[in-house]
Amino acid sequence: MPQKTYNLGSILRETNIKADTLRAWERRYDLPKPARSAGGHRLYSERDLKIIRWLLQRQQEGMRISQAVNLWKSTITNGDDPLLDDKSNLFSLSKNNLTLQRFKNNWISACLDFDEASAEKTTHESFSLFLPESALLEIFIPAIREIGALWYEGKATIQQEHFASALLVRRLNALILSTPLPIRPETIVLACPPEEEHTLYLLVLAFFLRRKGFSVIYLGANVPIDQLKETVQKIHPQLLILTAQQLNTAATLSQTVKALSATVPVAYGGSIFETTPSVKKQINAYFLGDHIEKISPSIEEILATRELYPENTLANPLEALHEEFTLYRPAAHAHLITKFASLDFPLGPIINANDFLSNNVAAALYFGNFDVLSSELLWVKKLIENRHFEHITLDKYLESYVNAFLEIIGEKATPLALWLEQKINEIQESDR
Repeated sequence: MPQKTYNLGSILRETNIKADTLRAWERRYDLPKPARSAGGHRLYSERDLKIIRWLLQRQQEGMRISQAVNLWKSTITNGDDPLLDDKSNLFSLSKNNLTLQRFKNNWISACLDFDEASAEKTTHESFSLFLPESALLEIFIPAIREIGALWYEGKATIQQEHFASALLVRRLNALILSTPLPIRPETIVLACPPEEEHTLYLLVLAFFLRRKGFSVIYLGANVPIDQLKETVQKIHPQLLILTAQQLNTAATLSQTVKALSATVPVAYGGSIFETTPSVKKQINAYFLGDHIEKISPSIEEILATRELYPENTLANPLEALHEEFTLYRPAAHAHLITKFASLDFPLGPIINANDFLSNNVAAALYFGNFDVLSSELLWVKKLIENRHFEHITLDKYLESYVNAFLEIIGEKATPLALWLEQKINEIQESDR
């Protein structure tokens, strides 16, 4: 059976592409490659038609034509046929793992060397070869996590981590600016709750939603509850999404949900809910899941029903202690500082440790569950070990910490003291 062919007019009708645009593609990029009739007229095959549609689809997803052509040619070079593995799904991921690994390692090395030019070169090449979702999910977000792990292990500095994060945030802002105007009628507000300064997850989410055609109002880090409530009342969005990465900001997220869930459907996500999943039971909002590339169906379902999340208030057996802890926390910290100052101990690490631990203790008391503190204590223990602190061990610090609160609050602090003493015994047992 002879292969079906199309003349230029048929192609223009089938794809709605302009003739000048198609000729420019053929001239600049040699794609597609139509045959010629005896009279010199273009004759396009069925595959040519599919190639044009493929390129147009990539443009609709936000790629420049040069990026789409590079993606096509790199896929062909790697022995794959883009038409047999069409990446039209917004969150489809590349299968070229070796290339992805190489880009990720190159970017990490450049960031650790503070080599902005090399890092930007790798970034540009990555987004030229892969869909931006694939580049983010398979190269840059894993790279940021690896740099964070290196800092945790004492193998990278906080400056290196901040340098890498700043480069990625800058790129994300540029990607968001380049997205087309919204085509969906729904408006989604994105914000971090009070005290949450980590915006990377929120920015990625903003970009993905903009690529899906939603109108996105991005409010960024550390948004006070009253101001967020005022914004929601003014905008009347169809959905509010909050993100938190830490235990203490999971608590402020929960407080934000309580203040706003009666006026707008609220959804949430973030790494803390993956590491400490029990916290989710205390939050009356829609959980978006642990994998950011898979949240689109959840959002679509919420928007389809537009139902407020059912209220489910759980009793908090630690509510009274939470109030006492909040009231007397400054006095207990002062007591600790005085003690360590008398031992000629460097006060900077103690002040930081006090703030970190008390923020998380307050969150555990707010949620009515000390066990959510376990992973935070393990994090501190490993950090102390990796930093080779010689002045104090975690169990000795915790002993001083709990004694300070017993001294200031008295017997009301007994539940906290008993739980921390249990953890101290576990730490000492594991170190034997």
